[in-house]
Amino acid sequence: MELNSDEKLKKVLSKWELTYLSLGGIIGSGWLFAPLGAAAYAGVYSIFSWIISGFMMIIIALTYAEIASMLPRSGGIIRYPHYTHGKIVGFFMFWEYLISAVSTVSVEAVGAVTYLSHFLPSLYSNGQLSLKGILLTYLLIIIFFFANYYGVKILGRISHGMGWWKLIIPTITTIILFFFINSTNFTLPSNFEGMFYAIPASGIVFSYLGFRQAIEYGGEGKNPQKDIPFALLSSLSIAMVLFTLLQIGFIGALNISSANWKSLLSSPISNSPIFSVLQIHSIASIELPLDFWLTILIFDSIVSPIGTGIIYTGTSARTIYASATNGYLPKLFAKVNEKGIPEISLYVSIISAGLFLLPLPSWFAIVNISSTATVTTYIMGGIELESFRKLYPHIKRPFSLPYWRMISPLSTIFASLLVYWSGFSTLFYIIVIGLLGLSFYLLLSSEKKIINLISIINITVISILFYRFTNNLNNANNLFFFIFLVIVSLSIISQLILYKDKREVRASYWLIIFLVMIITLSYFSSFGLYTVIEFPYDTLILGVLMLIIHYLAVNTSIPIQT
Repeated sequence: MELNSDEKLKKVLSKWELTYLSLGGIIGSGWLFAPLGAAAYAGVYSIFSWIISGFMMIIIALTYAEIASMLPRSGGIIRYPHYTHGKIVGFFMFWEYLISAVSTVSVEAVGAVTYLSHFLPSLYSNGQLSLKGILLTYLLIIIFFFANYYGVKILGRISHGMGWWKLIIPTITTIILFFFINSTNFTLPSNFEGMFYAIPASGIVFSYLGFRQAIEYGGEGKNPQKDIPFALLSSLSIAMVLFTLLQIGFIGALNISSANWKSLLSSPISNSPIFSVLQIHSIASIELPLDFWLTILIFDSIVSPIGTGIIYTGTSARTIYASATNGYLPKLFAKVNEKGIPEISLYVSIISAGLFLLPLPSWFAIVNISSTATVTTYIMGGIELESFRKLYPHIKRPFSLPYWRMISPLSTIFASLLVYWSGFSTLFYIIVIGLLGLSFYLLLSSEKKIINLISIINITVISILFYRFTNNLNNANNLFFFIFLVIVSLSIISQLILYKDKREVRASYWLIIFLVMIITLSYFSSFGLYTVIEFPYDTLILGVLMLIIHYLAVNTSIPIQT
């Protein structure tokens, strides 16, 4: 097996720098906003949302720990699908991952400015950033660019230094919240089903997704074979304990007299949840003056998102870089400057982040789409691990995952559940955007372009019509849903038939089956528009179907020469 190396990228990151890149990616704007969103969707059950999703993320990360230690590659998460299933699956995963990486840069900039609006109200209006807020957000994105432009070693030192800060501040804040716990808050009626919806929708998954940074920068590590598994597991374990305790403290400290948890999203504390709750107690408390800590907290509300935004700017650049090494984009995007930075890719990533901000200038509006797009690519973790075991049994594995036969399919199921719980409307956007991106790639790869163009038009028109006929994805229209499924599926299949490499076509059919299955199940569940299958039966059905799809994907994997 010949696989692309990262010889031009500088090997300068230590074990702890990789760890703090992951931890810095995890502790960003999520800890400042997600506790409120999680409480709004699930009430007291939101505490278990953090535990459940944290455990699921650890299982997913374990599969990548073996793969990334075996093949440390910058931009690895979107390069590994190419190695096991070819360019069709690889491009789809690249496209979804690029959406998430670029949007996360916007999320972090928006998070910092949203918190600032607590003191500068002109930055925020009617649940989203004002024109002034958007302009300030663009200024932050420019800062993200320059922090990356001057080299990965500087980035590693920034992440290491800020890592301690970003860990200490939420920890002390959590301890302070525990001083104001009102035990009656934990007896209020809560939404059990919301416990699962809250995982992708409130920012919980978004927070945990930062673990991927150790993989994304793996090709620039000094000893990635040993350091990547350590960075992945240690960062996730620390985060799960911290976030769970933070959610307990936040719920206990809330001034809420009824079970109207949903009202939190439109309450006066929604633009600065943690700060606002502590500020209320600071005014009422004599024994524990909090003025000094509130000053520290508002400073951190800027520092934490900026630190994470800097990291994700590099991630999106490496995603584009990796796609060029896979042959999805011109080699120009794989060009590395004298500082060891993929410079052109960095320019593209920062411009894309700015464009993504325009239609969705609020934190909660971006975070669900960003998280779901990312987790869609994580479905490949378990599939890739078992595929590598099948295709290349003799390759050296510095970290050999025990019980991989059980963990691999479990990882695939967990990732699909995280996608499924995001709800039908989010799934609709993610799948349509993903298929349109794939269609443009197939158009460029085909000699008979007329059918490809017709297919792209079909997907676009039928998606717009379905959106309108369901009142912006709010009301069921079962007949048109099936028309949508049939036309979109036939459009994609017709393009695949024209693709020159039939091995890669066979290796991609499981992906089409997966997309049709999950959006259909979502539509007819309590997470969709027309409930036929109640919870938890829908989740059990999804688990069984994903087990079948997992082994179908593994059995159709193909060795790739790159």
